[in-house]
Amino acid sequence: MLHFSFNRSVFLQRMCFLGLLLLGTILIQSSNGQEAEQVHSPLSPEASLEHILVSPGLRVEIVAHEPQVVDPVAMRFDEDGRLWVVEMRDYPRGPQEGERPRSRVSILRDEDTDGYFETATVFADHLLFATGIQPWQGGVFVTLAGQVAYMKDTTGDDRADLVETWYTGFAEANPQLRANHPRWGLDNHIYIANGLRGGAIADAQRPNQEPVSINGMDFRFDPRTRKFAAISGAGQFGMTFDDYGNRFVCSNRNPVMHIVMENRYLEKNPHVTVPSLRHDVANAGAASRIYPIARSWTTSNLHGGQFTAACGVEVYRGGVLPPEFYGNVFTCDPTGHLVHCERMQPHGVTFTSQPAREGVEFFASRDEWCTPVNLEVGPDGALYVVDIYRAVIEHPQWMPVELRDRTDLYEGNDRGRIYRIVPTSSDSIQPAPQLSTASSTSLVENLSHSNAWWRETSARLLVERNDKTMGQRLHRMVQGHALPVARIHALWVLSGLELVTDELLQIALEDQDPRVIEQAIALAEGRLDQSDRLRDQVRQLGHYKDPRVRYRATLAMAPCEIVLREHSDQWELWAVLIAAGNHAGDILENWLVGQDNIPPNSAVQVSDPRRWITELAGLAAVSNEEQQLRAV
Repeated sequence: MLHFSFNRSVFLQRMCFLGLLLLGTILIQSSNGQEAEQVHSPLSPEASLEHILVSPGLRVEIVAHEPQVVDPVAMRFDEDGRLWVVEMRDYPRGPQEGERPRSRVSILRDEDTDGYFETATVFADHLLFATGIQPWQGGVFVTLAGQVAYMKDTTGDDRADLVETWYTGFAEANPQLRANHPRWGLDNHIYIANGLRGGAIADAQRPNQEPVSINGMDFRFDPRTRKFAAISGAGQFGMTFDDYGNRFVCSNRNPVMHIVMENRYLEKNPHVTVPSLRHDVANAGAASRIYPIARSWTTSNLHGGQFTAACGVEVYRGGVLPPEFYGNVFTCDPTGHLVHCERMQPHGVTFTSQPAREGVEFFASRDEWCTPVNLEVGPDGALYVVDIYRAVIEHPQWMPVELRDRTDLYEGNDRGRIYRIVPTSSDSIQPAPQLSTASSTSLVENLSHSNAWWRETSARLLVERNDKTMGQRLHRMVQGHALPVARIHALWVLSGLELVTDELLQIALEDQDPRVIEQAIALAEGRLDQSDRLRDQVRQLGHYKDPRVRYRATLAMAPCEIVLREHSDQWELWAVLIAAGNHAGDILENWLVGQDNIPPNSAVQVSDPRRWITELAGLAAVSNEEQQLRAV
């Protein structure tokens, strides 16, 4: 499929079921076996809302709709609760000859605090294929055709009068497969999903700097220094994080992929080949299952009832939905007119998941124009759904030639909706936050908030302000706060303020919570060559009880002498191979000797001993060291 993972074949229904479309409403059998009223003509926002079904105990509300928003594809709340919306109004073909681009960014406000954003101001227009947005220092970074731009209103009229191009070279071969989803990460960097077409990225203000290829990779930059790099990933349209900085992306047939290993670790041992740096958390491709309640059309009958348009992946961390939803991962499928929910659990170094409800989707609509493409968690803790609301969601490039000029490609180009999902028992209306004027002390306190939006927004503002007077307060939080997530955020804010000390890391490496230890390892990694104490602590963590701690410690130490005592999955074995360096023979010898002490069927058994022995023997052979060959 394509960039937003859009509906590739809705246009076929216009041909095959034209007579039914003229009737407007019919009854058909949906994929979950339930008979439901189907809608083939566009509906008003209120009427369409009646055709949406959501999990029990929850309700869906309209937050914004046309004419305030048209063709929305991304949204983000700033520190004061203003709703920024990216509108791809030039979908699907872009401007015709002589026309100006039509994408834009709008700022929406809920002036009367009734939950509906009735006021919209055009912040920036005449943009080409805008795809995503991230607030920063009172302005926003925007991903659009071939570039990342920074835009800011400096006069107070909500119009972007400062526009700077920061990075260029993102592929523009297809209007839909483009870089997207700029997101603030736990490590104070902004991450961007590839869009599948890659590119050679250059700093627009440093033209003599050699471009960096992101083919098959994602992109990351530091907004304080402008330093940037290609990173593991290659997400299509969607990127999200959990509370601990684990990054997840998606593509058409892959609803949830965890980026398990960063490519920089492969450089530590070029003799090791890792088949993939990402892991399918949820069932993908033919193994995936979705249950639309409206007609769902795909290009192949073999793909019926499967993900063919996964996009907008989001880990819910809002704290307002019932507790069982926290940490779940949600993915849109506009082809199925639905949002899918997976209950995600740690599994060794990575994660696994199961559908939240078998045979029933978290969010599903009978309205065939309802096409969710993105998700977001707001300051109120609600889960927001971005609905581009189009008749045909597909680029003509993938259509038969005779269908590429159909007029219905543009049906719905004057519409768009944003929904909010909240518990039926709660009052979803909350006052807008005013964090731009909040004290730095208040922002530090917010690092323990139950809603990740408050934690991350406060952390970003603390880094933006560079308020080093918060150092002692943050140090105390690392050493004594009851919540691990608060200790983690405090560590990374201190890193952003350049106030992390070796002594603090030594304390964090002895934390009672393994997730805090993980982050301490990440922060200590760049200091291991200068601190014997830190290096010794991290080395010992290579045998810690938690597999993710062992994994991080092993990669951080690589290359190093290591004895494999236990492992949880193949990812941990890859880490050991990378860390082996020129000691593969010794590791193999120690492992074989240690097998006498491991009970049969133990969880620490290597799942594929033959492959493991072959890998270590091969590494020893290419080392050309007599001792390692003798050990083998």
